Amino acid sequence: MKIVGKTDIGLHRDSNQDAFRIMALGPGAGFAVVCDGMGGENGGERASSIAKKAITQALEESFSENLTEEKIKPMLIRAFYSANSNIYRIASEHTELSGMGTTVVLAFLLRQKAYCATVGDSRIYLYSKEDGLRQLSKDHSRVQYLLDRGEITPEEAKNHSDRNKLTRAVGISESLDVDFFDTKLLPGFRLLLCSDGLTGCVEDEEIEAILSVGSPEEAAESLIHRANDRGGYDNITVVIVEG
Repeated sequence: MKIVGKTDIGLHRDSNQDAFRIMALGPGAGFAVVCDGMGGENGGERASSIAKKAITQALEESFSENLTEEKIKPMLIRAFYSANSNIYRIASEHTELSGMGTTVVLAFLLRQKAYCATVGDSRIYLYSKEDGLRQLSKDHSRVQYLLDRGEITPEEAKNHSDRNKLTRAVGISESLDVDFFDTKLLPGFRLLLCSDGLTGCVEDEEIEAILSVGSPEEAAESLIHRANDRGGYDNITVVIVEG
């Protein structure tokens, strides 16, 4: 299994409020996390950094080589709760950081399975030659809510005025609702974790075409290059897991 990651400030931002971490924890075990901060230049960058650090520390402390499957979900949820409480506490102590938060998508990799936890509108995709590209995560956004209710079409969603409004984020309140799912990783898979700086500019069909060729490093470079070619309106972060 191979994991590569890359982040880029984009063409219109003064700072990069995205953060990512990839780490091996043991034989055949590791994780990847992508965070996209919100709450102004200082708040967004601070929130994503806090989440990355808190989740990394929680997983390092909880992991053991005899970890059983039934313990993985509680472990990931606790890691998210740790990030949430840290961000919320610091925002409460510093008025200039009030309202800061972050999206988080996490893939914990063990024994040819990915155990995923998500909050916000950063995404996780799975690509294979047999099935093509599938979005595994669900956006926690106002636009997704309207789509689910049938009030707008997918075409209308692309340029909707509420497309950047989240319905969930880590750190903005004391409570947190985390989505969890798992998926088998068959030979030849590629798992993509990304911030909305990618998906806001690059269509799924293009992402699939890029993931289908070249090395993971080349695919990561190409995805970021394509997002910048299409405007680079936001920070762009991609992590690719290949097996």
